[in-house]
Amino acid sequence: MDATKYEVLDSVAVLSFTNPPAELYTQEFLSDVAKRVEQAKRDEVRAMVIWSDGGLFSGGVDLHEFKGKSQREAAAMLAEGFELINGIEDATFPVIAAVNGQVLAAGLELALACDMIIASDDAVFSQVGALIGATTFLGGAYRIAERCGPARAREIVYTAGRYPAETFERWNIINRVVPLADLRDEAMKLAREFAAGPALAHEMTKRLIKHSSTYGIRAADQYNVENATYLFESADMQKAVNFMLTEGPRRFIQNHDEIIFEGR
Repeated sequence: MDATKYEVLDSVAVLSFTNPPAELYTQEFLSDVAKRVEQAKRDEVRAMVIWSDGGLFSGGVDLHEFKGKSQREAAAMLAEGFELINGIEDATFPVIAAVNGQVLAAGLELALACDMIIASDDAVFSQVGALIGATTFLGGAYRIAERCGPARAREIVYTAGRYPAETFERWNIINRVVPLADLRDEAMKLAREFAAGPALAHEMTKRLIKHSSTYGIRAADQYNVENATYLFESADMQKAVNFMLTEGPRRFIQNHDEIIFEGR
């Protein structure tokens, strides 16, 4: 059985994986997932959902991958891992992680690379690296800090504690908590909503937030002026503007679904 499955539904790429019993990651697995993400880019999808077909999202990396590694070997391994993490973050479309059960270590780091995280009500999160004398090798510490601040990030990583989905939602690390039975439906509903929306605007929003996180607010302001203004010339924006001006605000809101964004 293939570790990963990939299909496109209504312009949404659906990437699922399984590696029972603990959904552990290997270098081969991470490489395969990275290839699926690149395939989604080539397919020009407008949203993506990632989930596990197992009873948990992931128990992290298979520790056999760590045993006896030299620093040079570890650096090469991490570089491959970041090809996946960066590939998700650099995708031009929104990526949603739909997580359930245990979401540990590299599993959480993969989810953190996504634009949004929807969790089932049975989800439990942990960065367990400290238990084996490790840090968050795929960027978990600072990606958590980006979402909830450095103090909480230090607590989560230093203690290797386990946190329920409700706590991570309250701390703004994840976006939504839903019943387990509804997890996939809710993720697909949101992904289809994004896919039907203004793809060019979503791409620019993603780039602006990333630029601000990397270079600061003022640099992002300038980046906005230099790069986001091309949207004024897009057919999608002008179509929506004309609809608003012609029909008025009330009908615009009531009948917004009549606007078909074509991604151009």
